Amino acid sequence: MMLKRILLLTATPVALLMAPVHAIAGEPEEWGDHRLVPRVDGSEIITYRFTEYDRVTLTFGPYDDGEFPDEREFEGEHTQLTYLLRDTMISTLQVKRAYRQGLEQAGFEIEFAGSGRDDLGRRFHRFDTFDRDRPSGLTVHHLGWPRSRSERDMRFLAASHEEESVYVNVLMYNNRRDDGQPTIRVDVVEEPQEEATLAMAAPEPPEEQPTERDEIVAAHDREDLSAEEIEAGIISEGRVAVRDILFEFDSAEIIDESADALATIADVLEDNSELDLLIVGHTDNVGDFEYNLNLSMERAQAVASWLEDQHGIDEDRLQSAGAGMMAPVATNRNEEGRSQNRRVELVEL
Repeated sequence: MMLKRILLLTATPVALLMAPVHAIAGEPEEWGDHRLVPRVDGSEIITYRFTEYDRVTLTFGPYDDGEFPDEREFEGEHTQLTYLLRDTMISTLQVKRAYRQGLEQAGFEIEFAGSGRDDLGRRFHRFDTFDRDRPSGLTVHHLGWPRSRSERDMRFLAASHEEESVYVNVLMYNNRRDDGQPTIRVDVVEEPQEEATLAMAAPEPPEEQPTERDEIVAAHDREDLSAEEIEAGIISEGRVAVRDILFEFDSAEIIDESADALATIADVLEDNSELDLLIVGHTDNVGDFEYNLNLSMERAQAVASWLEDQHGIDEDRLQSAGAGMMAPVATNRNEEGRSQNRRVELVEL
């Protein structure tokens, strides 16, 4: 909702304008006024915090005998803003009257208004939460109270907009570090039209490694490395991972669907008679260290035996080793990563 500019005549020659919802140069793009609460024209937002849903306490009366008897608790969107009006010629009284008229023009009812210790009570400003919530890097230079009560010029408004279910506290005071420039702190709570709820998702079953042969084959995403790709990897990196060699679950028995990948390795060896290979088995981290180390060694030996028995590769050109879980290439915290870690690598000797 865009609010018309309101001219406020005061007892002094200075008049204030309440500006429509807008931002000014220097304010981050995500900062902005509440849609129903205008700002004094020329004031700058120096702190901003927005919470989509929270429980917030506002006061609609003075501080009395160590408590706020007129506190009210709301739930909904919470917008916290601090403005600085960079004009020492403007008083907090003018700011208070501008906000009062601006809020009334926007449809708010002023439920409480007060100025100074007599109206607000001793230590009223202790209710204010902005000092505890100021963003990193923002110092007391922007938020400081005058040290002496005699120098402190504090005013307050509490208002409600029943039709929109919006509730406002506005605290105004002269900032001690900015030559007494008016500082305005605004808390706005907007209750939702409907009760806010979060949807609950159905529990997801834990990711599990396939255990049956058909499941292992179906879950595998084939790479189909060519002989040229294997050879290039060995030449450039000294090693290459072949992920299309599959094993039975918890076993060193090679699954028949691995035959093409093993035949490609045999082609590389036959085309490069001077090439000798270290075949290294790798596992995920499921199970203890010694078990995985032994399993990875057995799987490497099974690959060497296949190449010797099925393709006639000289056993002297092949050496087996097991690395177990010691050299992961992906996280072991999910099945996708664990499947990448279960592999056979060919290392040039």
